[in-house]
Amino acid sequence: MRFSVYLNAQSPGPDHDLDVIDAVTAQAILADRSGFAGVCLTEHHFTGYNTYGNPFTFGAYLAPQLTNAHVVVSVAVPALWNPMNFAEACNTLDILTRGRCIIGVGTGGSPQEYKGLGRDPVQRGALMDEVIRIAEQARRKTLDDPDLEYATPHSQGVLTRRIMPASYTMPGPRFGRAALSDEGIAYTAERGWVLMTAREAVPETARKWRLYHDTLNASGHDEETLAFAREWSMVQKMVYVGETDESALADVAGPLDYLAEQSKKSFGGTSAAAGFKSSIVGVSAVDRDDFLKKAMIVGSPETVAREISEYEGIGVGHMTLVFLYGQMSPALGARSLRRFIDEVMPRFTDPVQTAEHVAYSATTS
Repeated sequence: MRFSVYLNAQSPGPDHDLDVIDAVTAQAILADRSGFAGVCLTEHHFTGYNTYGNPFTFGAYLAPQLTNAHVVVSVAVPALWNPMNFAEACNTLDILTRGRCIIGVGTGGSPQEYKGLGRDPVQRGALMDEVIRIAEQARRKTLDDPDLEYATPHSQGVLTRRIMPASYTMPGPRFGRAALSDEGIAYTAERGWVLMTAREAVPETARKWRLYHDTLNASGHDEETLAFAREWSMVQKMVYVGETDESALADVAGPLDYLAEQSKKSFGGTSAAAGFKSSIVGVSAVDRDDFLKKAMIVGSPETVAREISEYEGIGVGHMTLVFLYGQMSPALGARSLRRFIDEVMPRFTDPVQTAEHVAYSATTS
């Protein structure tokens, strides 16, 4: 089993933004030195759901501080971008990480995010595909090619020369997609992309995992593409490792209350009421019992290890874990991450001895 850390921390207000960004930066460095495979960054705007907002900017900041881990955009929302800006951002992150990055995409974002950026959420799927298609054409354009004219419902222009910089990975950066629906999972596999999925219990995850891998194996991609997709496809969970099951549940009660309130404000409450967003986020924190069952792994080190083993048993080889969420205090999130590294992770991977001092210094500030 491989692990990545997922950074999507919420801030109580502008006076706390820097502290939150410092906390997730410390988590990224600690995870990198402790043997985590990737640092996953997401895109959210205006809603209070993500403090750093732009995953490409934050990924560029983290890139020189990471010695081993990939920067994984999980996910960007192409529908909110101009295609030329999106192409530049993908190439820039790829070259700054020397190819140690994956660009995940999705239709995500709440209606407020689409509204704030002047986009129509009803068009989200078609617009995502259109932006990606145009961005791919732009990335391939050379100085000798004819001008590239493009138009979407929200932007238009002409690319006369080329996208700069060129990507480090050839022919272009590796891509992935967030998907919960069968249609989205099949789309991801057919393109040879990494699957990023979440918020399902073990039996449904097992079915979707089989669908992805069966479709991927039948897709006709070369072995290198297949191997990368298998290695990096991941299941996301919010995790809290406490001393006991009871204390862990008590510690996450406040963060869960916050996430439920945010869901009501941003998406209309329950997952059914979330409308266009429900196919991506799945269960809502408003449905607390279901959320704990499907979106989270909470408990003592033994309980957390046992539940991860259940996913390992259905063939999941990579999990991306969120340790700071719901305005949880950075100190509480740090203790959970420390317990995971010390008491859970060694049951699945070899210990990383060089991380000991970094782990201490990064979680006690």
